[in-house]
Amino acid sequence: MGADLLAQHPVVVTTELDVAREQVAARYCAHALTLARRDGRLDLVHNAVGIGEDVVLNYMRYGEEVRITPGRFLDFYLVQLPLRGRARVRSGRRELVADRRTAFVGSPDDPVDMRWSADCAKLVVQVRRSAVEALAAPGVAFDPVLALDRPSARDWLRLLWLCVEQLEVGSDLIHSPLVATSYEQTLVAALIALQPNSALAQPRTAAPTHAVRTAQALIDGDPGRPWRVADLAELSGVSARTLQDAFHRDLGTTPLAEVRRARLERARRDLVAADPLSTTVAVVAARWGFFHLGRFARAYRDRFHELPSQTLAR
Repeated sequence: MGADLLAQHPVVVTTELDVAREQVAARYCAHALTLARRDGRLDLVHNAVGIGEDVVLNYMRYGEEVRITPGRFLDFYLVQLPLRGRARVRSGRRELVADRRTAFVGSPDDPVDMRWSADCAKLVVQVRRSAVEALAAPGVAFDPVLALDRPSARDWLRLLWLCVEQLEVGSDLIHSPLVATSYEQTLVAALIALQPNSALAQPRTAAPTHAVRTAQALIDGDPGRPWRVADLAELSGVSARTLQDAFHRDLGTTPLAEVRRARLERARRDLVAADPLSTTVAVVAARWGFFHLGRFARAYRDRFHELPSQTLAR
């Protein structure tokens, strides 16, 4: 069995069924937990770490075949990605097998019943209900079957694993408010965009152009603030979903992309003014919430047609 993910962030390690049920319930919700075999030996490992205010990454394995019946999650959405083994899941009226090729997306109001294989280990993305509904619609429900071989799903997985890798190496930058907020917002928005859900069929409200201008002014006035789409929408007088639609209509982009644009411009301003003997590209990138230097350099070059190191060296 491979090393357990997120080992620097332990929640519980136990062989006791009652302790496992109690500790896991404290992180998720009340649930029934039973061993599939009377002589089964539980070996629970649960590690977890928050990203921003609305997303928690969990690593879990039970070391034995178990049945987990939480009923409805109510307060959160889950994306369960098996790293080993498999899980049979009933979600509402749907049944699926979650494995390395298929993830399970759980919605708050759908009753859930799961059976994990003894060798099953999962990375579980837990998202606060209010965060998803702010970007989609109240009561939004997802298709529970997420095919991981779709290009959009692979893009989302790359983003997720980039975050996990930073946590595994103990990077402090991932806990920066700018980085964490950007990360959680992008993960949630991308999930809504890639996975079929009930909000896609709902009528959309056209937002006035002034809402876009207001949001742009807020971003440009304080690009260092850890902006959430919901915050921009509230200050612009519209819903988050409406603001996103308006940005797409008027600018062909998203509020989060506009935040990144403003931060790139501030980073360029700092690099132009900096002394290359006392400042590095990494320091400036981190100041503006870019913790992956390769991605920062590509985004910078795409926008300004030169590398950040070239700007600093002039």
